[in-house]
Amino acid sequence: MKVIDFHIHIGTQEQFLPWVMEFFKKNNPYYAEHFAENITPERAIAFLKSNDVDRSVILAEYAPKASAMVTNEFVSQFSKGHEELIPFGCINFDDKTPYEEQARYAVDILGIKGFKLLPSYQHFYPNDQALYPFYEYIQSLRMPIMIHTGTSIFHGTRIRYADPLLLDEVADDFPNLNLIMEHGGRTFWYDRAAWLVSKYKNMHIGIAGIATRHLPKFFPRLEQYSDRFVFGSDWPGVADIKGLIERVYALPYSDQTKEMILCRNAERLLGQAKQN
Repeated sequence: MKVIDFHIHIGTQEQFLPWVMEFFKKNNPYYAEHFAENITPERAIAFLKSNDVDRSVILAEYAPKASAMVTNEFVSQFSKGHEELIPFGCINFDDKTPYEEQARYAVDILGIKGFKLLPSYQHFYPNDQALYPFYEYIQSLRMPIMIHTGTSIFHGTRIRYADPLLLDEVADDFPNLNLIMEHGGRTFWYDRAAWLVSKYKNMHIGIAGIATRHLPKFFPRLEQYSDRFVFGSDWPGVADIKGLIERVYALPYSDQTKEMILCRNAERLLGQAKQN
């Protein structure tokens, strides 16, 4: 079964903040030893393939107070010429350039294929009207937007910004904008994320950072909405991507549901985007 990892952080110790690197060293010493000082596309792809991952979404991250500073330019250049790597951009809230203008540059010039925003890391409410021109533009391109929801252990994060219900009006106002609630509102907002999926056809849940074996408990109607769940590892926050994939295989779901989680839903979300 083909696998698309929709949640990979690419970067070095110079780009990640010290407490993030300490977390990586503790939870993924292989990354700290082999990739932290220097990571190349070829070595990253080889590692991912060794973990049964065919393609990966790699994420830019403008969160200098909480986690990292990985630019759109970096992920664009890193993925250039490598179809296995799919670059997703981010908005820089410290840049006075309008958000829509930042996005247009990222798409038209850098070849970005989607976006990830981190409200609790970047300290903004995702239903802020100032973001609406950005959402309108991304909706017009049929590109997906990943939104970090739920808790985080890193210094500088503000969890009040990460409530999935803040996306209720965004999903309603932009019905053709595919939104992915990364981490599914962990740990105390799983029910809110599940409710949003049941209400809106454009809402999805990224399962990165969720204990895979507990998915049936956290999302008891998952198979009913099997077209809305997307696999991601959150590497290098976790070391064993192959093990995560095997845990998906072990879930008490049909093979069709597992294939949708591991690949088909990601293919659909990526395939709907207009070519740039």
